[in-house]
Amino acid sequence: MFHSLLVPLDGSEFSERSLPFARAIARTTSASLHLVQVAAPAVQAHFISSSAFEYQGLDLEGYAQRHRTEAQQYLESVAKRCDDDGVSVSAELLEGGVADQLAWYAGHIEADLIVMTTHGRSGVSRMWLGSVADALVRHTSVPVFLMHPDDPYGVPDEVGSIDHILVPLDGSPLAEAVLKPATAMAEATGARLTLTHMVSSHAVLGAQLFPLLPDDIVIVREKAEEYLKGVAEGLRAKGLTVETHLEEHESPASAIAEIAEKVDAKLIALATHGYGGLKKALLGSVADKVLRASSLPLLVVRPAE
Repeated sequence: MFHSLLVPLDGSEFSERSLPFARAIARTTSASLHLVQVAAPAVQAHFISSSAFEYQGLDLEGYAQRHRTEAQQYLESVAKRCDDDGVSVSAELLEGGVADQLAWYAGHIEADLIVMTTHGRSGVSRMWLGSVADALVRHTSVPVFLMHPDDPYGVPDEVGSIDHILVPLDGSPLAEAVLKPATAMAEATGARLTLTHMVSSHAVLGAQLFPLLPDDIVIVREKAEEYLKGVAEGLRAKGLTVETHLEEHESPASAIAEIAEKVDAKLIALATHGYGGLKKALLGSVADKVLRASSLPLLVVRPAE
């Protein structure tokens, strides 16, 4: 179960679209709700002295203080709204790098879930502009629940909105790291779980793909079915409703999005390496591609080292 939920806000209606579901989870699990906003750091003096601001009599500290005051008032007003339904709510204004501060605060309050919105940008704009959600996943091992306010199906507003969770597994400890938060979400929402595994008809050797023989594919499928069955039985022993789904596909990200639609899942839960920089740009990330390929909310976790 969840005990401490962190909801990052930026003062926009877009970011507030995460609040209804976060409040619903908090009510159901009796978790505390922590609202946080990260104020941008003050402009450096050398920027002022080398720009038109130098001649306009700008009171930089006064400007920054007004910004902090407005942000604090905003947070307190949102907290007051959330407090109306009996949820334990706190509001905190931080200053500094957004992802760094959110990750630090998540650890400080011992959050076990971060609930937030994301644009899920794609292409060059996303690569250059960056993404708070993307950076945050790489800075924390706390599970992050991401939703798409741009899509009506991407924003659950009550616990019952999540009644079916798709959990992609590949047999590795990394992928299985998502089972704990996915189980907690299933317990909180009453959702059933579908464990899925993608079987490839090719073997990878270095940079080359080699087609598997029909007999080999049968063996691979049997082992995958046995693996999913074992994981499912362990979860059923905890009282959860669990199904399994095996799919032959060469692209994990595309397969996950297609399977989610096929089985009518309402949430996709998966683990990620959380790579950043050039490695991520060259190799890509399954979680990142799923976020852009599907309008469903995504529960993603980067396991601690």
